[in-house]
Amino acid sequence: MKTKNKKHRKDRETLDKVFRLLHPRERKYYRREDSPVMQEATFEVTDNGELRYIISSLLRVCILALDSENDFASPRLNNCSKELTIATVLELVDSILPDAQLASYDAIEKLLLAKSKRQG
Repeated sequence: MKTKNKKHRKDRETLDKVFRLLHPRERKYYRREDSPVMQEATFEVTDNGELRYIISSLLRVCILALDSENDFASPRLNNCSKELTIATVLELVDSILPDAQLASYDAIEKLLLAKSKRQG
């Protein structure tokens, strides 16, 4: 019985080590009403210009894919649906749009305009 317990503990230690190697970052989970538990993915940008560039590039890829008369040309992508792939990229773009940031900029602009009117 002790041998089985030792083996189980050793297996658990190995599994813990493998888990740490496979998941080196902390994972954040959240639940949406219409879906199971989701994992949050993040990426870093240096400034708003870089974020705008990334969003613009993703949109350009979608435009080019939509303009293409064929499906994806690469043999590695022969099982990909062009429409589903484009929809996935557009969902990504929608999720990284800086909505709260833009609302803050609008509020700052209104504040500055009101201040300049009072001074002028």
